[in-house]
Amino acid sequence: MTLDLKPEIAAALEALASAKGLSVEDYLEQLVENQLPVKLEDATRSEGSGMVWENGLFVYRTGRPLPVRVVDDAIRQAREERAQHILGKHS
Repeated sequence: MTLDLKPEIAAALEALASAKGLSVEDYLEQLVENQLPVKLEDATRSEGSGMVWENGLFVYRTGRPLPVRVVDDAIRQAREERAQHILGKHS
C-alpha cells in the first residue's frame, strides 16, 4: 500500500516514529493495528462513539447523554402506543 502525504505530515510521522525507536512503516502499522478490531466482537465493544452491539441490538453511542426532552418524548410516545394497543378503539 502506498500513501501520498504532504511533506510536513511525512516529516511529522518520521519524527514520531523516531521518538518511539521505530521505522515509519512499523509506526504506521502499530497505529492501524490499534484502530482495527481483532474480531467482530471486539468492534462491537469499542468505547466512545459509534455503533456498538448491546443486548442483541446495535446502538449508536455518541458519548453524550440525550437531552431530557428526547427521553420524555420517547416515554410519552411508548405509553400512548401501549394504551392504544391495550384499549384499542375504546379510548
